Amino acid sequence: MRRTYSPFTVILLLSFCVMMMFVGHTMPYPLMAPWLKELGLGMGSLGWVSLSFSIGNLVGAPFAGTLVDRWGRRPMLIIGLLSMVVINAVSPLLDSFVGFVVLRGLLGIGNAGIMPAALAAATDITPPEQRGRWLGLVGGGVSIGTIFGPTVGGVLYDAYGFGMPFYISAILAFIAVFCVWFMVPETRVASADTDTTAPDEGFLAVFRDPPRPVWMLLMLLWVDFVWVYAWVATEPAALALLYTDARYTATMFGVVVGALGVTTALSEFTLGSLSDRYGRLPLIALGLIVHVTWYIGVAYFSSYGTLIGLALISGFSVGLVTPALSAAYADIADPSQRGRIAGIKEMVLSLGGILGPLTAVLLTDRIAPQLILVAGTVLLVLSGSVIGVVAMRGAAIRRY
Repeated sequence: MRRTYSPFTVILLLSFCVMMMFVGHTMPYPLMAPWLKELGLGMGSLGWVSLSFSIGNLVGAPFAGTLVDRWGRRPMLIIGLLSMVVINAVSPLLDSFVGFVVLRGLLGIGNAGIMPAALAAATDITPPEQRGRWLGLVGGGVSIGTIFGPTVGGVLYDAYGFGMPFYISAILAFIAVFCVWFMVPETRVASADTDTTAPDEGFLAVFRDPPRPVWMLLMLLWVDFVWVYAWVATEPAALALLYTDARYTATMFGVVVGALGVTTALSEFTLGSLSDRYGRLPLIALGLIVHVTWYIGVAYFSSYGTLIGLALISGFSVGLVTPALSAAYADIADPSQRGRIAGIKEMVLSLGGILGPLTAVLLTDRIAPQLILVAGTVLLVLSGSVIGVVAMRGAAIRRY
């Protein structure tokens, strides 16, 4: 008989699972450059690794979201984490770049169900008036994984070579599987307030009977897209300015990005409840506008201390946006469609992760880096302003 754990413990376990996903995804980044050099390939080849994962995630997300609603949250968490165990254990055995890129694509497909399952399960067990708070903990797991994955990967590579980061990632993912298997309950049946015996129309059911109001869903998806697209599309321009013009060292850049990442994680863990108190859209609008401090800072304030301060402010803004976004999706999603809605969210994030690098390839060598960062700033400010206007007109959705 499985022991019953408190909702808070389950939320922490879900946060741990998504943290393991992002640790596994980002841990290879520091070791890719020397590996590509050994293979005689240029650094441009690194883009294929990220692109492959994003395409796999985009392809897998609609199917995974449907299965989260059809099979349940636990099975999809276990499948996603097991795919990470297998693929990361096999990756060091390859000496082919093409084979490695294919494996990253398969990892994107396998991982496509982890976030939809985690968000759906967290929503199932969270009271509506505390959604922002608890979903912020899940988002914090993403940020921690993104911060520590590359750091741990670099240390392990320097100490033990190419294979160790992958093996450690596989071990951590297996520990996460163990936790889900024995400690995370299935939440789908208990949460569904619709007829679970009705025919399941698959992923297209969301489009035949979308969440209401539809404009709210479209607005949230736009925010998710802009959030990722602006970041990845401006990243090469930011690197060019800091490394070439400002002459940052790798350590200096690491400290700045670390300050941004740590503040992001802390803010997601601590500020999620603000959207429960003040509404989802006001927090999203404010966070989008405040977030541009990073873009403006890199473009025009390359002083080391100043940029660290602006990175801290920008990281703080993430704690306003991401918990409110996740809670807003939960507010409008029917319990029987939570996995599908989260799958659409994953598709949009992956689309941003694909189009952003393509935009960077087209523009980075043709337009001044400052202009690219200004374009990202304008995109975020306009999006935040529109959402702010909607919120001020009293259209923010709170179902409690």
